[in-house]
Amino acid sequence: MITCHQSDYLEIACLYRIPIALTWADGRRMEGTPLDTGYNEQREECLLMDTGGNREWVVVEEAQGMTALAENPHFHEVRFGAES
Repeated sequence: MITCHQSDYLEIACLYRIPIALTWADGRRMEGTPLDTGYNEQREECLLMDTGGNREWVVVEEAQGMTALAENPHFHEVRFGAES
């Protein structure tokens, strides 16, 4: 689950087109440039990602974290989940 505060980082990544890597607990990893946020028909939070010319909506609700792949002043790594 991604909190509202953590969701802000998804929007920052989209706004500044910061290349990112998303990771999941099952070891899955996706790299690309986020373009927009939205929800699918199941009301799951998603990112529209450009993954080298292909655009796809990626469900991020179960993602564990996001890492910036380019130097930027906003974030390096964001861990998702309930905040302490």
